[in-house]
Amino acid sequence: MKYTRYNYKPPRKKNNFMLVFILIIIAAIALGSIFSKLLPKNNTNATIGDKTTKIGLEKDKVTNKNTKDTSKVVSESIINEYVGIQCGNFSNKANALVLKNSLMKAGTPFIIEENNSNKVLLGIYPKASIDIIAKQLQASKIDYVKINFQVIGNDATGSQIIEMVNADLKILNKLSEKDISAVQTVELKKWLGTLQGEDKKSASFNSMTEIKAYLTAMPAELKKEKTEEGYIYIYKFIKKLSKI
Repeated sequence: MKYTRYNYKPPRKKNNFMLVFILIIIAAIALGSIFSKLLPKNNTNATIGDKTTKIGLEKDKVTNKNTKDTSKVVSESIINEYVGIQCGNFSNKANALVLKNSLMKAGTPFIIEENNSNKVLLGIYPKASIDIIAKQLQASKIDYVKINFQVIGNDATGSQIIEMVNADLKILNKLSEKDISAVQTVELKKWLGTLQGEDKKSASFNSMTEIKAYLTAMPAELKKEKTEEGYIYIYKFIKKLSKI
């Protein structure tokens, strides 16, 4: 008897090949569909991202511009407030002198004569430090009222005036301390020499040159005896400039 031998492997291989081929085609179609959906979304996101960045930069430019302008205003416009400590006001100067002498232990009192009256003051201070001074006066049981001044530097020249007023008050208030007999002004004069940016056309130019000349003319060592005279000058100078 003869047997016919069939080779089953080739057909199986052919079937497997066809199956794999079909699966590859299906997978390719599926992947193509997926990629076709993803690619437009990625492009859209990229476009939106670029637009947002540009808007952000434009906003930053506007913000930075505003900030620059504001800082310019701040650097050229300074508002400083000062407080004069008035302990009495008399029509009779003799009475003013009595009060002045009684305040000698508390500092350097001085008399301002204006409007037919004699005001007795005990210093002029930046408003920021007045609370400390007020506590000291209350502890010493000294009655007083505040005279408020506001000086505005509208430009670089006006700002220099304020800086020089502050420097002068710092010296005077230091001299009025009990154990201080003199103050060196060498550093002050060096600092005055570094000031720049004043404008000759500024409405404040004459006032700036006045106080600068006054400070420059100070002796290298300012004695305590000059404190009262210095307070009277700076009081009148501040009042001339201030908006009360």
